[in-house]
Amino acid sequence: MPTRIPKPINPPPTHLVKARSEAPRPAPAVIPPATNTAAPNQATGTNTHQGTSAFSTPVAGAHHAQPPSHAVGFTQGAAPAMAPNKKDAPALNLEQASCLTHGISPEFVDSALRGRQLRSAYNRLGPEAKYSRPADKNGGGALAVYTRAVGTEQKDWPSKGLGVGSNDDKVQMILSPEVLTRPGHSWRASSTDNMGLVPGATKHDQAQLAKDGNPLQRTKPLWGKQSEASRNDNFNRTVAGTAPKEQNEQLHWQKVPLTNNLKGMVCTSQATFDKMMQLEGARPSGLKLPTGIAGLGSVPMGGQRIPVTLVDGKTSLVTALRASGIANSQGQVR
Repeated sequence: MPTRIPKPINPPPTHLVKARSEAPRPAPAVIPPATNTAAPNQATGTNTHQGTSAFSTPVAGAHHAQPPSHAVGFTQGAAPAMAPNKKDAPALNLEQASCLTHGISPEFVDSALRGRQLRSAYNRLGPEAKYSRPADKNGGGALAVYTRAVGTEQKDWPSKGLGVGSNDDKVQMILSPEVLTRPGHSWRASSTDNMGLVPGATKHDQAQLAKDGNPLQRTKPLWGKQSEASRNDNFNRTVAGTAPKEQNEQLHWQKVPLTNNLKGMVCTSQATFDKMMQLEGARPSGLKLPTGIAGLGSVPMGGQRIPVTLVDGKTSLVTALRASGIANSQGQVR
């Protein structure tokens, strides 16, 4: 059994320093039509949050090769513009944000690293796939990649995660919250579980949708219901304070780029850690393990090496990230 991390010492207090607000996002470049390698009947990965992620199929060659063309998938186009603000939008409070997490089954990690992105179900499966889950029909599940946000002071957030997908059979991808400010990155946020409904949209909005059509045709307008002020408020409430917001969610339109955003991966069972160390180019660290860390290694992604750590699933995620060097001394993943 992995060594259990002792109860963490509260991190040093941090001052609230508002990060710059998100700049206006240009429309993404036109994506060429998908090739037949992204056919709807191809095997896919499962997002451990409400939506289903779809990852590109592994291809031959080194990880530093250009992402395969079939990683483009089925484009969703640009996300609808956000709703008008009824008040000034607050800056994102990244100072109190430790990280974003995304649970993923270990068998899909390799293809995500090779494609250098997490992808929505629609981007992977396309318009002809069968979308039968309520979350897919509600507008968020099929069109989004889901993450959860963790605050720097939220020491009770366990390493195996909270909510759907939080178990020792998953790998927790650890993302810098700065991905939220990247130009062209469209996202929405809720401090609670919306069961696939896009934040800002109401059940009345949903009732007005067409009954037929694929998720992109039916539910894309729901992505224009949340204002930047509401989104940023929800995110700031999520990362503030010491109590974890178990069901918080960020919905990322179409994909999450991993280059310069994926900062580490956390395993909470020896079996999942061993699977990561079996990936092409993986290397155990060979260094003396810090107190409370049961395993350390890294895997390649492009020109980066992504740290992988093994810890007990019940221990504090923020403490584990600090101990393994994925987060700084304030618990921030950057």
